Amino acid sequence: MSGLLRGEIYLTLDIIAGLILGGLIIRSGLAEKIMSRIIPRGIPSVTGLAVALSAGSSRTGAAVIASALAQGTITENSAVWSVLMLPLPAYLRRWPSTLALSLGMAGGAGAMFAVSLLVRSILRFMIALHFVRREGAISCEARNVIPSKAHSPSLLRRLVRSLPLAWVMFAVSYSLSPAINSYFQEAFRNHDGVMPLAGWGVAAGGVVNVQAALALAGGAMASGELDMWQAFFALVLGSGLGTAIRVLRQDAGYYFGLFPSRTAGKMLLLNLATIIPLVGVNVIIAWVILTLRG
Repeated sequence: MSGLLRGEIYLTLDIIAGLILGGLIIRSGLAEKIMSRIIPRGIPSVTGLAVALSAGSSRTGAAVIASALAQGTITENSAVWSVLMLPLPAYLRRWPSTLALSLGMAGGAGAMFAVSLLVRSILRFMIALHFVRREGAISCEARNVIPSKAHSPSLLRRLVRSLPLAWVMFAVSYSLSPAINSYFQEAFRNHDGVMPLAGWGVAAGGVVNVQAALALAGGAMASGELDMWQAFFALVLGSGLGTAIRVLRQDAGYYFGLFPSRTAGKMLLLNLATIIPLVGVNVIIAWVILTLRG
């Protein structure tokens, strides 16, 4: 219970700080001043600024997008797809350390796993970028966009509307995660038809914690229970099965805290709809490689 309360407090503080910062950036006109001559045509200036800021924190970038949507300087569709672009810059900053950790803990299997995660993130970024370009840089006069700042709700009103739902979404995802993790761990138990039991242990660990899965994979390879390709498949499978859980746990609360409920729901669904097929392709490729090597 204390963990849930602590998480709710951090969520609330992050949302309030993000909305204040995002509002200041949008009102200052910083996006237009900095990005209008840098980013390619068809991409809103605020999207370019949010992507740049997300190298430090994707949630800061999302708060900027949320403030732009509230001010009427970006359309809902552009806001949704812009937010789905934000995880990549922060991931690129962390990826060298992720690669080093994966290589150190699980050797070649860990390195291939880290590369597959990077490729998946880049592909999702390109999908979101395509739809941002298609939506185009639409001004306040465009359809479905609030035409005047006078209609933009105050910060307090936005918090009153969004925080209760954000708290509920965070609590639901926080409560469901252990049960889902336990289900997958039990499902993998004594299931040694495709690969040795140690491989299913790695996959189960990947659902819960990627670092734990890397440690299990390294140990299993060192003891000869798994070869490199079996370990790679187990890592990809476990991480893939845990994707939806991580999206719900890490993003749902923030989406509903920063954006109107309809926009946040659309954002969450498109987040899952764009990443899950890529996860599926990743698992299939790893399975094909394992089968051919077998």
